[in-house]
Order: sequence, then C-alpha cells, then structure tokens
Amino acid sequence: MLLRKTSKIKKNDIARPLRFGLLSTLLVSQLLAQDDPPDISILSGKEIYIQFCSRCHGDDGKGNIPKEMLQNMDAPPPDLTEPYFNSGEKRLAWFRVIKFGGDIECLSMSMPSWGESFSDRQIEEMVEHIKTFVPQHEYPQGEVNFLRAHAVTKAFVEQEALLIPTYTSKTVNGENRSETKTTFYYASRFGNRFQYELKAPIQSASSSSGREFGLGNLELGFKYAFFDDHSNGIILSTGIEAEVPTGDESKGFSSGTIIGIPYIAAGIGVGHSVEFQGSAKIDAPFNRSKANPELKYGFSTAFILSDSRMGLFPGIEITGTKDLTNRTHMFSIIPKLYVGLTKRGHVGFSVGSEIPVSSEKAFSSRWLAFLLWDYADGGLWW
Repeated sequence: MLLRKTSKIKKNDIARPLRFGLLSTLLVSQLLAQDDPPDISILSGKEIYIQFCSRCHGDDGKGNIPKEMLQNMDAPPPDLTEPYFNSGEKRLAWFRVIKFGGDIECLSMSMPSWGESFSDRQIEEMVEHIKTFVPQHEYPQGEVNFLRAHAVTKAFVEQEALLIPTYTSKTVNGENRSETKTTFYYASRFGNRFQYELKAPIQSASSSSGREFGLGNLELGFKYAFFDDHSNGIILSTGIEAEVPTGDESKGFSSGTIIGIPYIAAGIGVGHSVEFQGSAKIDAPFNRSKANPELKYGFSTAFILSDSRMGLFPGIEITGTKDLTNRTHMFSIIPKLYVGLTKRGHVGFSVGSEIPVSSEKAFSSRWLAFLLWDYADGGLWW
C-alpha cells in the first residue's frame, strides 16, 4: 500500500517499479477470474488491506516480506507501526499515495496506484485502518503539522533543521546601522509528545568603529504538545526556552544575563485551505538590571493553495512586543511567502519582510528568511 521514502533510482532499476506497478491490476484480475468472484466494491478498508496490501506490508504493517519480492521494488516497504512515521503523515497525503501511486508524494515508485480499483470511500477506510497500527491519541497528528512561521512559535513537535538568516536596518543617533543574524536551529522529538531544540546564532553589526562579528546567545528549549484534535485541526503546546549569554555584551550581541522564556502555542486549520497559528511568550531575565521582562505574541496565517506540498504558499503574520517595565508597545506585520521545494514538503524556503507599524520602532525594516529540512522525511535534495 505505502512504500518507504525512496532514494535515487538507478536507470537499470526503472523497469522494476514499472513491473511492480502492475500488481494492483493483476491482483484484482485474479479475484475477478475466480468462479465466484467477490464484489470488491463492498469490501471495507480493512478487508482490502488484508487481501491486497498485506502482501507487501504484512498483516501487522511491519513490512516483513520475502526477499524475492524485494527484487521487484526500488525500496522496501516501511514499518507502518513506527509511531512518528504513522502519526506524522497526513491522511490526505496517504490517500493521494494509495489513489495515485507513490510518486505523487515522492515516495517509492513501486507503490502502485489503486484509484481505478477502489472508491474514495474505500481508500479513506484503508488509511484509517493503517492508522490503527499506532495508538493515534498518544501522538500529535500530521493534520495539525502546519507550515512554520517566522515570528510565531510552531505548536507541532518536529524533527527538523533550519538555517535562519535575518537582516535588520535601523537608525542610531542619526546614523544608519545594519545587523545580521544567521541562526542554526536543530530540533528532535522524544517520547510521545516532546521536543528538544538548540539554536546557535552568528551575528554581525555595523558600528561607528566598523563592523563587529561574533557568536550570539545560545538557546535551549523543550516543547510539549499536550492536546491535538486532527478532525477539527487543533493543536495546543507549551514549552520553555533558556537564552544563555554566550554573546559579547560589548558588541551588543547579548544582554549579559540568562533569560527564561516560557510560552504557549496553538494552531488551527480551516479545511485544507487556511492555517492559523498563534503564540505568546514572556522573556524573563534573571538579572533585571541587565534587561527588562517582555511579553511577545504573534498571529500567523498561511493559505494552502493545493493538495501538493510543493508550491507557493503566501501568508501574513502580526507580532507585538510589550516591555513590562516601561510599558512601551511595538507592533509589526510580516507579509511572507513559503515555498515547498519537494513533493514531500520536507524541504522548504520562506521569506518575509517585517514592517513596524506602531509609533515605537526598534528598527526601520527587517528581512526574515529560513531554509527548512525535515530530515526525518527524506534527504536534503530529494
């Protein structure tokens, strides 16, 4: 039914998936050729899986099949009982794979299309049966894995790596200054609903004496997705980050104190067309003589224009920062464009422009971008 994410296929292996692609037709033909052929239109999704899909994926979904069958495949079947893989895949994506074949989602070309053999309802039932191999209530579902935003914290727990460049322009004492920050971000899951992450920024800033370069503040974080409802497209998370003063305070790359950052994050999808996300966090410095506590919040939306995860997805963010000591309040808007670079959607690029719209302005303009690699879903270039 579903086959593992495929690696590059050698030219002399192209015939294998083509031969194997006849499997669905042959299996159905064999049944219809019997003296008393069954009416496959009345089969349930579970019955279809047992009669057809288990030949490659096994009754238990573990994909342990004879070696001779593997010779006709470009990739072995996956373990459908692996929790992160099973729960993290959207039902729509698996529906498309079953109906149109593995290549539609950049999975194995040996996965045949079954859309001519079974109805959409039957395919939906097949997907739900496959989902029963893992207790879905214990893991956040792929339906609530929304597109990453720039300023708004994502609620879904991830296995991904990002490169996040930022360019800021501002005026200091009548002089135009610029700052750049390039952050290396790594996140990984553990347990059912947890994630840990690490952020390591490299910064540069112009000054009256020239341009300064150095390491910024390292950040460590933990996230817990405590609620999700895939049928209504809702996810809620909480977490905490710790900013460690590893940057040079004299260069303006650090406030010189540890900052604890508790937060909450949420997301909700409206059908398959619109995604809304929001987050609120408090920057709580351990030494308040070095920095003031701040409330930071934001709202994000993204418009999903197709079922494919490869394409252009526009959106906008609204962010605010309130200094809890002197009560200053700043607002910004961020028009943005997310670009899915692969069919699986595991490699993407996003760019946005943060525009301050309040009277209090910490900068004139800011450009935001990131390159995202969901490393658990495939290689960087496929």
